Amino acid sequence: MTHGAASMLGRVGLLPGNGHVDARLAPARAAVERLAPDARFALESVGYGEHGTFDALLDDVRDRLDGVDLVYGTGIGGLVAVALRARGDLAGVPVVLQGPVLWGLETRRFPRVMRLPGMPRLLVLALSLGPVQRRFERKHFERPLEEPLRTAFFGGYRDAGAFARWFAWLTPDLLRHLEADLRGRPPLLDGVEAWWGSLDHVVGPEELARTESALGVSIPMRSFPAWGHYPMIDAPDEWVREVSLALASAARV
Repeated sequence: MTHGAASMLGRVGLLPGNGHVDARLAPARAAVERLAPDARFALESVGYGEHGTFDALLDDVRDRLDGVDLVYGTGIGGLVAVALRARGDLAGVPVVLQGPVLWGLETRRFPRVMRLPGMPRLLVLALSLGPVQRRFERKHFERPLEEPLRTAFFGGYRDAGAFARWFAWLTPDLLRHLEADLRGRPPLLDGVEAWWGSLDHVVGPEELARTESALGVSIPMRSFPAWGHYPMIDAPDEWVREVSLALASAARV
C-alpha cells in the first residue's frame, strides 16, 4: 500500500470508489510534490482485491490502514469506512467521507439496477465504449481526461477485483446490520465528517440526510463549490491543500 516515504504531515489512507486504479491518483500525487513542503503527505490507496465475503474484505482493509493518520473514503469507500467504524475499527482515526455512497443504496435507482443478474458485466462493457466514455467525461469532469489517465480510469472498471461483488454485498440487509450496530452509539462515528462537491453528479448530499436519519446522528458536512465527484483529478491542488489542512487539524487534537 505504501507510496514513497512518509512525510511530515502524515499518512492518508484512501478508500476509493468502485473501478479505482492507483493511476487515478497521479494528478493528486503530482500536486503533493508541487505544493511541498507545506502540503506534503503520503497518499496511500487501499486496493480491495479478491475476497469471498464483505467481512473478509473489511479485515484486509483494516490491516492495510494500520498506522494511517487520516482515512479518506470516497464513493463506496465511504460505506467501507462506516462499516469499519461500526465494528469498532479506526477508533480515534479521523475519517473524511467525500461524495460517499451511504443509505441512498436503498432508494437510488442505480444500485437497485446493478443488483440485477448480469448488470455489472454489462456496465463494464458499456464503459469500454468510446461514446459512453465521452458522455461520462462530459458529465463528471470539468475537462476531458488526458492519456494515459483516461485509459487507466476506464480500464479500472474492467480490472477491479470486487466490482460485481459490491452490488451483492452492499444491500438494504447490510444497512440494517449497520443501523443495529451504530444507532444509539454516536461515539462510534466520532471524528467522521462529510465533504461534498456542489458539482457532484454521482451522489448528492441527500445521501447524508438519509444516513443521519437512519442512524440518529448528525455528521458535519463541508461543501466545495468547484468540486465534482473526483476532485483529486479535477482540482488536485485545492484537494491536496484541503487534505493537508485536515491532517494538520487532526494532529492538533
